Amino acid sequence: MAAQPVGEGFAPYVWAPGVDDVAARHGVAPEHVLKFDQNTPPLPGVPQVPLAESMAKLSQYPDGSYRELRAAAAGYAGLASENVVVGAGADDLILLLAQVFLGPGRRAAIASPTYALYRIATTLHGATAVGPEEEAELAWICNPNNPTGSWVEPEEIVELARRRSGTLVVVDEAYVEYGARSCAPWVDELENLVVVRTLSKAFGFAALRVGYALAHPETATLLTERRAPAPIAGPSAAIAAAALREPRLGDVETTIAERERMRSALVASGFDCPPSATNFVFVPTDEPLADELERQGIVVRCFPGAIRVTVRRPSENDVLLRALGVEPGPTPGREATVLRTTTETALRLTVALEGTGRTRVETGIGFLDHLLTLFAFHAGFELELLAGGDLDVDEHHTVEDVHAALGAAIAQALGTREGVARYGSAVVPMDEARATAAVDLVRRPHAEVALTFASDRVGALAVSLLRHALERFAIEAGCTVHVESAGADDHHVAEAAYKALGQAFRQAVAPGGAGIRSTKGAA
Repeated sequence: MAAQPVGEGFAPYVWAPGVDDVAARHGVAPEHVLKFDQNTPPLPGVPQVPLAESMAKLSQYPDGSYRELRAAAAGYAGLASENVVVGAGADDLILLLAQVFLGPGRRAAIASPTYALYRIATTLHGATAVGPEEEAELAWICNPNNPTGSWVEPEEIVELARRRSGTLVVVDEAYVEYGARSCAPWVDELENLVVVRTLSKAFGFAALRVGYALAHPETATLLTERRAPAPIAGPSAAIAAAALREPRLGDVETTIAERERMRSALVASGFDCPPSATNFVFVPTDEPLADELERQGIVVRCFPGAIRVTVRRPSENDVLLRALGVEPGPTPGREATVLRTTTETALRLTVALEGTGRTRVETGIGFLDHLLTLFAFHAGFELELLAGGDLDVDEHHTVEDVHAALGAAIAQALGTREGVARYGSAVVPMDEARATAAVDLVRRPHAEVALTFASDRVGALAVSLLRHALERFAIEAGCTVHVESAGADDHHVAEAAYKALGQAFRQAVAPGGAGIRSTKGAA
């Protein structure tokens, strides 16, 4: 069966290579691949609604009006619900706008370089893509622009919409939280102005696929009438509404500061790196930098004559900068990234001592993931850990290497250990189990670990491995660790131990001391 014809120049969207493809192509461990190509935060947003409540309604369609989500988006943007149209990500809304306002014989104005989906949406519906100065029925404007990071003041765009009253001016503000001003205040005045937003970037919810458009009520009504009946899953809509009602965008300031640190380091090393109002930097270059980086397992987005680099964690960004021959300078905050490869295990671990307890832990051993997540949460650390090992043999090497890498990362993040509290201790009761933990950050590695288990395993984890693993952790962290835990339920015994250890580290690494001191005169 013949498909509908598309406009001249149509080409499908092309993703950057995936982790497995890069690993196989260049002979690196998948766990070592760092992706700087997707412009999403390194750690996900934290849902502010009970997930179980949403999952209990999976047999039901979501509320097709999306009343709560639209009200939340309107409140966040300073408009009314009548101004809001929702969609499955900003991409869904871009395609909807093309569907409604473009077609054969119509034209869309597109700058270059910019987000590829504008041209795809235009030609997919049989319309013609023209330059930004030409007359057109629709003008796509990315502000701040992807991939260059450049931006213009909203008054300039508003003036364009006023001059071209017969052109629908669509402003994609996917990155507006990172330093640009919005056109949203003018949508009530101008029927031909539409602003597109997403929760994929600053909010950290790319996997939810939630976006919204802000438009004059008449334009919003038209778009809502022609969108899919229920484009957003119920759980996604609930999480997004809660996030918009109570925005937690503390990472944005950190990302902006890190973007400027990266840009300064690149410029100081002779790279051209223009100012950016996004969560990425744009590096014009005639060198094959993307290929050189990919051979090292570092994936960036490649454009003709340039690369685009997403801002990740500072210690991860340092890996990329050093791969480019750039001296990054001191890493802000207390964090570290460790890449470790042995005959049996490959892993990448990033830990930040000043965090919110957000974690991403994937070792292939479910109960181990659970324990490390508990440790990081109770310590107040941020932790990202990806590991692959010879689990077809047993879990011994993975358990030991993961704990060793975590200890090494904490040691690096602590630096000189000046100004920390040094000591920490905690007692954690968990139903019938009870654990105690004590930590001394003085550089005399020692461990006393007494975990009393009634059986050999909890799930896929041989709990007998934990004593040795915690000893290795203490040695690599360069500190003294005492942990005891006992109870009737092995699951609770292990959980209580890692919670107590996390609580003890939270106290020990906290600022407030006068440096690591010892009556023996040496740390």
